[in-house]
Amino acid sequence: MQVNYQGNRDAKIVLLQIIGEHELPFIEDELSHIKAITHSTDFLFVTVQVDSWNDDLSPWPAAPIFGEAAFAGNAEKLLTRIKNEVIIPLSSVSPDIKIFAGGYSLAGLFVLWAGYQTNLFEGIAAVSPSVWFPGFVDFVHNSKILTNRVYLSLGDKEAKTRNQILAQVANDIRDVYRSLEIGRASC
Repeated sequence: MQVNYQGNRDAKIVLLQIIGEHELPFIEDELSHIKAITHSTDFLFVTVQVDSWNDDLSPWPAAPIFGEAAFAGNAEKLLTRIKNEVIIPLSSVSPDIKIFAGGYSLAGLFVLWAGYQTNLFEGIAAVSPSVWFPGFVDFVHNSKILTNRVYLSLGDKEAKTRNQILAQVANDIRDVYRSLEIGRASC
């Protein structure tokens, strides 16, 4: 895990993004875009680059769905490291910070799953999250989200694949969304 800090270290808003090495070329543009649309530089942008995309971001072990890359289920270990090495140190300096976590694809799945594990996040942005992950929709139905704000999105190409597991992602994201809506209504 590699952590990079950009922006105002004294800011009360922390944007924590989980990334893979393949996303590094886009981070500067993304940061510029965030500044432009928010008209603000008063935030700390923290990227957490994982060592192994499939292994670190998967909440439990699963067989490969394409190729030979299985999922080791090390999300709990990663979340513990993020808490201990990033969140606790930031909170000890500024106890009133608000942390928003985000991720794309399998990292989106990770931050969504993390929202069910801890209340440390003010909000979650799960961008095209891999909710097709085996057992994840059932997990959502049987768990309670611990954050008050969740952003879900899905592009128009994700469900257009020959892989039968991935092709279900549009149905799965709607199912997760409905579950979150029902959970909010019962609060």
